[in-house]
Amino acid sequence: MAQLGGCNNNPTVGVNDAVCVTFELGDTGEDSVPVWQDTTPYVMNGTIVIENNGIAGIAPTIGLMVNGTAVPDFEVGPGDARAITMDNIDSIAITATGGTGTGIVKVSFSLNYKFW
Repeated sequence: MAQLGGCNNNPTVGVNDAVCVTFELGDTGEDSVPVWQDTTPYVMNGTIVIENNGIAGIAPTIGLMVNGTAVPDFEVGPGDARAITMDNIDSIAITATGGTGTGIVKVSFSLNYKFW
């Protein structure tokens, strides 16, 4: 729950939001799965965590795309988790490649921004 009434005289205010989304994914081929899209005028910074709860040899490997571009060397195999902190985040998406079935994937991210 938000804590209201704690205003200050600082003209720049920081906001920190956290979101968690769960997907059941099989191989998406060349397609990405949208997770989040910024619709504000603010510059977003944050940390993205991907947890691949799939079974090795069955679930796909998960890749991360930020602002429509694949994040280099960021792959999360079944049973693994990875995190990355980035700035200027406009969109987050994931891809799933390989495997013979599906797996449960959690994508958690924090969004940090300032407004005035």
